[in-house]
Amino acid sequence: MELYKKGGRKFGFINVEPLGCIPYVKILDQGSNGSCFKEATALAELHNRALSLALQELEKQLKGFKYTNFNFYSSLSERISNPSKYGFKEVNMACCGSGQYRGILSCGGRGGVTDYEVCENPNEYLFFDYYHLNGEANQQLAELIWSSTDHNVSGPKYNLKELINL
Repeated sequence: MELYKKGGRKFGFINVEPLGCIPYVKILDQGSNGSCFKEATALAELHNRALSLALQELEKQLKGFKYTNFNFYSSLSERISNPSKYGFKEVNMACCGSGQYRGILSCGGRGGVTDYEVCENPNEYLFFDYYHLNGEANQQLAELIWSSTDHNVSGPKYNLKELINL
């Protein structure tokens, strides 16, 4: 509301990714055998529904309020479900880290951990480290945020480029 009061009328939002599929979170569910942690993913889904409803309400209440809401959840889920379509070979394990799924923050000796693994080709991995996507995945998602014509991905009415040019 503060930005709106100061004149902001165009806003970009990104919803929450499927949290239970992130290597860092997957290690919390010891019996998963590599699948996503369902409870964490359910929380992301609840948040995303609430965000969407809140944005729709703000659009009704605030004169001139326009927004785009990038569907990070569905875009990342699509890459997890169909990795080869997007150029990835590994979506369950991070390129760099330690522990199960390389989901422990240790890449580069972080946290005082000196024993970690690094993959040979980071571009084959959807996740670079315990939480962050690799550069190629970030590029793909940035392009969708900017210019996707699928308003279920970036919308509901505008992608970021369209919103800026209004």
